[in-house]
Amino acid sequence: MRIINIIIVSIWLLISSISTTHALTIGVESTSYEPYYYVSTEKKYQGAARDIFDLFFQVNQLNIDYSPMPVPRLFNEFVKGTIELKFPDNPLWAKSLKSDVKVHYSDPIFDITESVLVLKSDKPEVVKSEIKTVGTIFGFTTPGIASEIKDNSLTATRTKVVEQLIHMLVSERVQAVYFNKNVAMNLIKEMYPEESLVQHSKFPAFNYAYHLSTINHPKLIILFNKFLVSHAEQVTKIKHRYGLK
Repeated sequence: MRIINIIIVSIWLLISSISTTHALTIGVESTSYEPYYYVSTEKKYQGAARDIFDLFFQVNQLNIDYSPMPVPRLFNEFVKGTIELKFPDNPLWAKSLKSDVKVHYSDPIFDITESVLVLKSDKPEVVKSEIKTVGTIFGFTTPGIASEIKDNSLTATRTKVVEQLIHMLVSERVQAVYFNKNVAMNLIKEMYPEESLVQHSKFPAFNYAYHLSTINHPKLIILFNKFLVSHAEQVTKIKHRYGLK
């Protein structure tokens, strides 16, 4: 009982130390990345991430505004301080900040797998050396194929619209695509039901995580980490509702 009381008091002190005189702004990507996040036709931020954040702010009685924007602008606004929180984020992306500011990251929210994906076929798998052009998303990093792009064995063709990656692959304008495996599988099922994707066997999957981040509100990150533990069951249910493990 004493430990529970200590936890309750520590959370209350954290909440009381965070200003609630205005709504906190969380900068989010306007990229459609279902089931993690997307912007609806009504310009509302939706998805598993939204549901988790809504629960967090509701539990802690804090106000939040979601501000969707393109990835390059999101990094700029984050450094300028016009947004107080950023999602998704990962320490691997820090080079995109072009700044030496200290960023505070939450514990992992979603475990992510990025892969080089090709169209599934009855024919033998396309030889690795024949994959010259890979479709990727503008503004996104490509850590899983960074060495291949650096030595020019692969060329990245980038698009702002994630659905366009699937169109480019099906129309053979690229030989493969590189992005989130869950997102890709959902997209091709909707766009081309007769087609399916498979990870290329010669390109290992790259595993990392999505975090919530801030520059000026580290106490809020501490509070969020406590929430991920205290409300782990509810967070897991939200993920399952969106088909995420």
